[in-house]
Amino acid sequence: MRTKRIFGELEQGLNRNEKWEILGQILVFAAVLLGVIFLMQRLRMAIDRKTQSYLTDVALQNAYRIDEKLQALQQNLELVKEHLEHETEARRPAFLLSAADLFGFDTLSIQQGEAEAGVHLCENQQIEVTIPIDDEHQLTGRMSQQRIQRMIQSQSFGGESLSCIADTQGKVIISPTSSVPFMKLDEIFVEKRDAKVTSDIKQMQQRMQRGERGVIQFTARDQSELVLSYIPIQNGKWVLLTLVPAAYMSREVDLYAFWNCVVLALLLVFCALILLLSLYRGWKHRRRLSEIAFVDALTGALNHSGFQMLCQRRLETAGCSGQSILFINLKHFKLINENYRSEIGNQVLKIFMECLQDSIAEPELAGRIEADHFALLVRGQDLEQLRARMIQLQKAVQAKLTEQKIGFSLTFNAGFYAIESPSQDIQVMLGRAKTACWSAKKQELLICQYDQQLIDALRHEHALAEAFPEALRSGQFMIVLQPKVDPQKEQVAGAEALIRWKHPEKGMISPAQFISVFENNGLIVQLDYFVFEHVCMQLAAWQKAGKKQIPISVNLSRHHFKNFDFLNRLQTLAARYQVDPSLIELEITESIFFDEPSIERVKQIVHQIHQAGFTCSLDDFGSGYSSLGLLKEFEIDAIKLDRVFFPEVLDHRSRVVIEGIIALAKNLNLEIVAEGVEHADQAAFLCEIGCDRIQGYYYSPPLAPDAFDSLREQMDHGCWKSS
Repeated sequence: MRTKRIFGELEQGLNRNEKWEILGQILVFAAVLLGVIFLMQRLRMAIDRKTQSYLTDVALQNAYRIDEKLQALQQNLELVKEHLEHETEARRPAFLLSAADLFGFDTLSIQQGEAEAGVHLCENQQIEVTIPIDDEHQLTGRMSQQRIQRMIQSQSFGGESLSCIADTQGKVIISPTSSVPFMKLDEIFVEKRDAKVTSDIKQMQQRMQRGERGVIQFTARDQSELVLSYIPIQNGKWVLLTLVPAAYMSREVDLYAFWNCVVLALLLVFCALILLLSLYRGWKHRRRLSEIAFVDALTGALNHSGFQMLCQRRLETAGCSGQSILFINLKHFKLINENYRSEIGNQVLKIFMECLQDSIAEPELAGRIEADHFALLVRGQDLEQLRARMIQLQKAVQAKLTEQKIGFSLTFNAGFYAIESPSQDIQVMLGRAKTACWSAKKQELLICQYDQQLIDALRHEHALAEAFPEALRSGQFMIVLQPKVDPQKEQVAGAEALIRWKHPEKGMISPAQFISVFENNGLIVQLDYFVFEHVCMQLAAWQKAGKKQIPISVNLSRHHFKNFDFLNRLQTLAARYQVDPSLIELEITESIFFDEPSIERVKQIVHQIHQAGFTCSLDDFGSGYSSLGLLKEFEIDAIKLDRVFFPEVLDHRSRVVIEGIIALAKNLNLEIVAEGVEHADQAAFLCEIGCDRIQGYYYSPPLAPDAFDSLREQMDHGCWKSS
């Protein structure tokens, strides 16, 4: 009896244990299920936040891009306005038509009346960009709806996004490019399907009116989940709306959620597997988002955002001891796309990126910032050490190009910034490295460092640029003439007009200090016009005084080649002073032929120079790499042998080269001018081999016009003696 009771208690105990075990299993299952559901909800919320954050970032970049383009349109109108002042009434319509095509307007017109300058909406969803010309007229550029739609449309999100512009009340003023059924932006402002949507829309409208940005997520009428970002543009006057299907970002997660529920309903065993699958899918999804946001599609390397992010992480982890950021710019890359197919250009970018990756080791980084610009995070802050690395990189790139049978030489400029603190903003450091890179480009160096010396140089350049307008107005600039002597007759046969700056406080400022600065910031154009006008005045003065007029050459900056009518202005100045254009020679340098993206345009301008009656010479001949090819391709009248041909002592090889060039030029009926001649034996050799003109300190330094006239008289009367 006792034994039976004991077994019964054991059996009951066993049943109670089984019940507790089953209950425990149910609780575990429920806990796992709830945990999975909880994790799924958190994952969904995280993905939604990631989606909204990424959408905001992309839309914000698009908004910045649109604002910059609208601002650029106004700046372009200012350029058109400046050139319009030099156009006759008859030429203005044609000029406005060509300018509209160049700057992306549908029409450009001059209208009467007063209007507020800026960007305005007009009928048929078109915009007008307006600037005043004077008190009664305004210059207006109009852009069509289609052109604006192309401008505002983002290329992100696989083409499934939709962008439009609305006012601060939510009214669409620039429609999207397509009308996909579930993307009707007006609906979300008029339909009130539930309280949450109504509340979100009301809050969004209030934020839009305050000029704030944000993101909302809602369900469309066809049950599609949509995400909408709103970003103020045009100083809060308009709002950029970007609409993206939430499914685009979360298709894989939605698929996972469905199968997860099915599998959990069938077998508890698959909970762990499904959890792993969830983690894998989440990782894969995040990786895909990272690829879109942080990887360059062409080269497969880090893009600008990816480089910044990883660079910041590595600096925070490992510190900044002895590290630098480099910025690299490929030289003349536009010519590669111009002269070869774009596929070749893309191949060159890939090859360069491969060589960059091969040149670094952990924890260094490489990335493509944009177009032909690249960045590096490297160890080392020594200029010579980094220069050696860049030389090695250049050799590796050239070897790779040769291996791929790509027949041209690829060079680059680099700038670097020595990192001082890991907390510094990466974008600021990149900007400083970029500044050093542009400095290297200006100085024709391989690499340059952003240091105090560069900062002082930039400040000096800024000071010169600020002082330029007043210097031009107050007559601080003056021209000097350096004679071009006929070595056979030892008489002045021509001159080159050069510029000098006499500052009231600093005294004479060397041209070496300001010419390159004004060349880089574009002020050289005004300076060239100043020199040209004073040359015309000098020729007119000689004519009035009854003196023999001799040709004077004037340097012509490459910036003039970007202007439509610079020759018209030169012709106008020559006509104003009644000067024969054939007495003025326009000197262009070899660099123009490499800086200009279109060689045909340069040929056309050289031809127009001759049609205008001026002569044209090639300055600094021999300092570049394609001088002989330029003689064959371009209709020039004279060449100026660069001073590199005239070392202090002329050896046999130098004499053979100079003699060969002069013989070639004579066969092409070109006048030869040797510049930089400083010694008697150089002048005697040039006279012996038939050089037409000699310019240099052997005969005379650049002189003021009065001193130049005195030298002419001395040489004409045979009284000149070399000093």
